[in-house]
Amino acid sequence: MRTRSHDDPTHEDVREARDLSAGENADLCAGCVKCCTYITVEIDAPRAAWEYDQWIWALYHDKVSLYVERPERWFVHFESVCSRLDRAGRCAIHGRHPVLCREYDPRSCERRLPLADIRAWFKDGDELEEWLRRERPRHYRRLMEFRRDQPQGPPVADAHAAPALVTIGASSADEARERRAEQRPARRRA
Repeated sequence: MRTRSHDDPTHEDVREARDLSAGENADLCAGCVKCCTYITVEIDAPRAAWEYDQWIWALYHDKVSLYVERPERWFVHFESVCSRLDRAGRCAIHGRHPVLCREYDPRSCERRLPLADIRAWFKDGDELEEWLRRERPRHYRRLMEFRRDQPQGPPVADAHAAPALVTIGASSADEARERRAEQRPARRRA
């Protein structure tokens, strides 16, 4: 990685991120913990309808997003703060922190440099579907055909309903008998 030294903007700093001192890292990161508030992982670019369908499902979950960089690189992004940040926003395990953190180069962080050439960012499954419809109509048509060919699926549960006891394999007559027995007041023996 070639970056300009923050002390001398005309000098190229060719050191590896691991070669920066703790003080240099602290200076470069002063007032910022952005890199400790998310996880981004490169994924294979979806091509098949079922792959798009799975990513649309993932995007319906809170704090999950996808983005596409040019040239055609896909990433899944999770908003998630590192549990090892202390109240002051410092790494509580610095010195024994994971290699991934040690290899991160704060000279190239997003607050200093523009992010890569992002083509699209999806924070919701509907956004990805709309982008496919507009930008990749063949993929969108395949997705719609895939969904049309799938069974409708089981009935949707009401997450707010009171839980009901279900006896697997019981006949409806058995179920009715059990309900009546549950509703009868208990008899006391003298």
